[in-house]
Amino acid sequence: MATDRKNIIRFTLENMIKQCGFKVKTGKNNSIDQFKELLFILQRKSLINILSDDDNICSPLIEYVKPKDLIICTLTIDFTNKYIELEDDEKEKIHNQEIDKVDNLKLLLYYCYLKCRIYKRPKDDQLVVSGGRAEVAYPSFEQINKDLGITDDTINKYNKILVDLNMIRISSAGNWYYKDDPNKILRESVNFYTLFTNEETATNNLKEGIKFWKKMDRNSNRIFTGNKNYKNNNKVLNGELGSIIKKEKLGTATEKDIARKNEILYSIKANDEQYGIHALLEANPGELLSDIYYSFNSDEKAEKYYELEKELGVINENNELLVEHEYYKWVMMNYNKDEHQYYVNCIDKHKNLKSIKHIGKPKPELFIIENDSEPDWDDVDDEEDTSMIDINALLDEM
Repeated sequence: MATDRKNIIRFTLENMIKQCGFKVKTGKNNSIDQFKELLFILQRKSLINILSDDDNICSPLIEYVKPKDLIICTLTIDFTNKYIELEDDEKEKIHNQEIDKVDNLKLLLYYCYLKCRIYKRPKDDQLVVSGGRAEVAYPSFEQINKDLGITDDTINKYNKILVDLNMIRISSAGNWYYKDDPNKILRESVNFYTLFTNEETATNNLKEGIKFWKKMDRNSNRIFTGNKNYKNNNKVLNGELGSIIKKEKLGTATEKDIARKNEILYSIKANDEQYGIHALLEANPGELLSDIYYSFNSDEKAEKYYELEKELGVINENNELLVEHEYYKWVMMNYNKDEHQYYVNCIDKHKNLKSIKHIGKPKPELFIIENDSEPDWDDVDDEEDTSMIDINALLDEM
C-alpha cells in the first residue's frame, strides 16, 4: 500500500486481500481472519502503528475491524536495515508464472528467503567504482533445507524457474579438494546467488563475491580446480577400499593395507570443522585458535577454544603456549571431546618429553576423524559435501 506525504497509509481489509491476490472470505480461519492476525502481529511487534480517526471511520482495535472499514496506520519499519521490500512486479512474476507446476506461494517464499539473505549495498556504494562488498549470498542446500524444509530437487527446480524469470543469477567457485588430502577427492562448492537487474551487474557481483570468498582464511587449504562440471565418481577408491575390507574379513590385511584404508576413509570422511581449524592455524602462523576467533569478533567461539586450551593444558595462566605450535596444531585439529582425558595425558607427557612429536596417536594424515557434528563456523552455511561413500553399502555387498 502506498504512503502519502505524511507517511500515512489508508486501506481496507477487503482491498488489501484483493491486492495480495486472494479472495475475500468470511468465516473462521479464512482470509479476513488471517489478514487480521497478520496486522495484529505487526502491531504487537511495533512494526505498524494503527491510528484512530476523529470521525470513527477506522478502529484502532484490529479485532473489531470489518472488511470495508478504513484502516489508517503508519509504518515503523526501517527498510534500510533488517527488512526487504517485495516489489509488485516481483510478486506478479512469481504469482503468474506457468513455467512449471509448482506451488507459487512456496516459490515466492523461497525468493523472499534468498532476497533477504543477499547483502544489499547502500545506493551510493557502487561495486566497480569503490570496490564495495558484492551483493551475494551463498547458503548451502543443507542450510536452505534446514530453514525452509524443502528438498535438493525442489531447490534446483526453484532456482531454474527464478533464473528463467530473470529474477536471480547463480554461479559457484567450482570443484575443489583439500590440499592436505593425498587422494585429492573433489568436492563441489556452494551456489552463489545474486538478484538480477542486468547481466553485467549480476556477473560482477557473482565474480567479486566468489573471489572474496575463495580468499577467506577458512578456504586457504583448498585447491580450486577451475572446473564446475562436478561428477561424484570415486569408483577407483571404492574398489580399493572394498578390497582392503575383504582382506580384513579374511584376516590377510597387512599394516600397510590398514594404513591405506585409514587414509582413504580420512579423505572421504573429511570433517569441515577440523580442516577449517587447520586452515585458520596455517593462515595465522604462531597464533592460538582462541586469539584468531577473537580477532574475527567471534567471542563465543573464542571463549569456547580458550576454555578448551586451558583444560587441555596447552596454555598457562598468562595465555602462553606450553607446547610447540606444530604440536598444538595437531592437538586442535584432531581433538575429540569423547577422548578428552587421552589428549590431556598426551599433552602432559609431551611437555615432559618434548623430543616426542606425537604420543599415542598415529600421524594426523592417517588419523580418522569421527565427528558427526555440524561445522561450527560463524557463517558456515556455505558448504556442500557430495563426495561421501556409503561404507555400510560396501560392506553389505560383500
